[in-house]
Amino acid sequence: MLNTNLLQLSQIMFKNKFPNVNDGPDKIGAYIRNYDKDRKPLSKKQRSKMPGKYRYIGATSVNDYIAKYNFDGIYLLLGEDGTVQDINGYPVLQYIHGKFWPNNHAHVLQGNKVSTEWLYLFFLQRNIEGIITGAVQKKISQKNLNSLSVTMPNNEELSKFDNIIQPIFEQIRTLEEENERLLEIKKELLTNLF
Repeated sequence: MLNTNLLQLSQIMFKNKFPNVNDGPDKIGAYIRNYDKDRKPLSKKQRSKMPGKYRYIGATSVNDYIAKYNFDGIYLLLGEDGTVQDINGYPVLQYIHGKFWPNNHAHVLQGNKVSTEWLYLFFLQRNIEGIITGAVQKKISQKNLNSLSVTMPNNEELSKFDNIIQPIFEQIRTLEEENERLLEIKKELLTNLF
């Protein structure tokens, strides 16, 4: 609940600071580092042979836990195919930190010349219906994703905003890690009781 409130606060600050960000001469692709080429999907059979503690993450959520990871750090996952938008036309996003293994159904992104957190807040408020293709299976290609128009703030504005939101996102990450530890303790206690 606290993380939800912190994220909502960050979103309000973003909208107030950058009210005209969705239109402009720039393309968001210039501000994205895309790691899709480093994704390596694993079948359910492959994953069953390597159970572990690292998250195997799909377009919308954690699908499994495995013994290996191939990413470590702060990333933004944006649904690439299947479930790519919510009912209001906004992208399906996951703000991920730590060690994990993404499958091939989510774009794996970081900010380029902007923080990953700024990129996350940008996409949280950006309707993406116009870049989705596919009638049966919805898809967001890298090309279409990169083509979204944006009015980029100058470096000073970005830096000032980052100074405000980075402590908030640090708190979000800390609370998520504490929740993970508490779940592990709960699991261990329940295992020992039964």
